[in-house]
Amino acid sequence: MARLSQIYDVDLKLLRCFCAIVEGGGFNAAQAALNLSQSVLSEHLKSLEVRLSMRLCQRGPKGFKLFRDGEMVYQAAQELFAAMDVFRQCVSDLHDEAYGELSVGLQDGVLDNPQSRISEALELFSERHPEVRFKVEIMLGYQMIGRVADGAVHVGIGLPSDQFEHLSFEPLFNETHTLCCGRTHPLFDLPDWSITMEQIEAATACSRGRQGRPRHLNRGGDVGHGVQARLALILCGRNVGYVADHAARPHIEAGHLRELRPDAVVRTSPISAVTRRGTSDHRLARRFVDSLIASHRPLAEPQRLLRGN
Repeated sequence: MARLSQIYDVDLKLLRCFCAIVEGGGFNAAQAALNLSQSVLSEHLKSLEVRLSMRLCQRGPKGFKLFRDGEMVYQAAQELFAAMDVFRQCVSDLHDEAYGELSVGLQDGVLDNPQSRISEALELFSERHPEVRFKVEIMLGYQMIGRVADGAVHVGIGLPSDQFEHLSFEPLFNETHTLCCGRTHPLFDLPDWSITMEQIEAATACSRGRQGRPRHLNRGGDVGHGVQARLALILCGRNVGYVADHAARPHIEAGHLRELRPDAVVRTSPISAVTRRGTSDHRLARRFVDSLIASHRPLAEPQRLLRGN
């Protein structure tokens, strides 16, 4: 086996693509996360295997499977990215004045929630640290979680996930999700009292794909990546599905959607600030999370904003 004597920028790019493929369980999710075609991802993976002189995974008609060498390379890459992040943060923390770039990932739809105070948090942080440059990106939930986990995003804001044990979550506000159907769906015109849980469980339900669907919705239907995508699949009458209340409400009032059994199946989930535990000393990320907490929970932890100043 050839030795890898030096790591270049192109190697880091190839490793990030490989990690995205592993975390997505194959090429499809990595395509969405990296906005790259499958052919480009395949070429990147081949180039990495040539560079490392080893076969990392199986792909093709038999599906995706990570080989033992691939598992070891993935773990080593995670450690490498974490070490690079720690170095960047340590250098940043040497300066008395906070400056640099803070990368923030927003899960699609959370900014529209009436309880969101994210813009106020950005303003509060900017007043205290005017030299810091923000890089803000809207992304799907699993993309946000994955990019915080690998260090590409410093702070994520969205629904929590137990996919990565080394992530920390600070609840900011709640988001209510209502089970709905479109006006051409068979359940739309039934009286509320006549809709049973058995009918709901038997209905075809759209989901967020790799993030799954609630257990009481047994029959899997279409996949919608993002709030608007799932809303389109429900409005067309093909599926029932959960929609954030603030996104569903205008369509309910217009008569295009109806709620199904709000007495039994409404769900409430916390929208949280997501950071990596291994980078908890990153001054900019920590201070921005403090600004988020101060903006969303001004009475809950009044002293937290002073931490790290």
